[in-house]
Amino acid sequence: MPGSVRAACPRSFSTELAALALSLLLSGCAAAVGPQITSQEEKEAQAALRLEAKAWQKTQQQRIDDLGARLMKAAGNQNPLKFHFVASPDQTDGEIHPDSVNAWTDGKSVWVTRGMMRFVRNDDELAVVLAHEMAHAYRGHMNYLRAKQILGMALGITAEILAGPGAGRLARIITNAATKKFDRDQEREADLYGLIWAFNAGFSADAAKEIWKRMAVEMPESMEGGFLSSHPGSAERLLAMGKVAETLKKGVDPLEVFAPKDR
Repeated sequence: MPGSVRAACPRSFSTELAALALSLLLSGCAAAVGPQITSQEEKEAQAALRLEAKAWQKTQQQRIDDLGARLMKAAGNQNPLKFHFVASPDQTDGEIHPDSVNAWTDGKSVWVTRGMMRFVRNDDELAVVLAHEMAHAYRGHMNYLRAKQILGMALGITAEILAGPGAGRLARIITNAATKKFDRDQEREADLYGLIWAFNAGFSADAAKEIWKRMAVEMPESMEGGFLSSHPGSAERLLAMGKVAETLKKGVDPLEVFAPKDR
């Protein structure tokens, strides 16, 4: 009957299509692409690579420690700092990724990410980065920062208990204003002292200029804001460090030229 023929055709086609799909799936699973690696081989490779990774991290840490020791001697400060190579998110509780181009200080230690280690091209540039953070620690910037944070907390609490609409927004505004990190003048001071110490420790006076030039080229957003931001822009810092470098190479003390007279 015509009706029975029409009903049988779709079922037959569907069955053949399913069989073809299953066949293709099985043939794909059987024909793996590339060399076959056993789980034991992979475990052995992982173990060897972990050992190599630890050795590499130890080398980076030693490099930072060696440069830090030279810079502390040049700075003439009797308070030793510790230096840390950040190679794992666990070291910062996930707050700062190790691949970010970053370095910072808490006043007692200097931290350098593996992203920064890749960004700097030589020991001269790494020394400038370390010396900059050392200057924040040795020039008393951390005390200023802690005072701002305490002030921010106090202002935030005060604003939250104010009556009327907009109190919460006011709290955020004044807290953010009071707890921003180092201001522009402190960044400039850290640039100045950091380059002086790096130069006195035997590193290139032009290294800071090279860092900020490459920062501007590879991270153009670092130029934005300039004098209107909480940090000097990379273009300003490039020009400023160029002037300090020329002064150093002439044998003139940059503090006599660029530092405030009442320092």
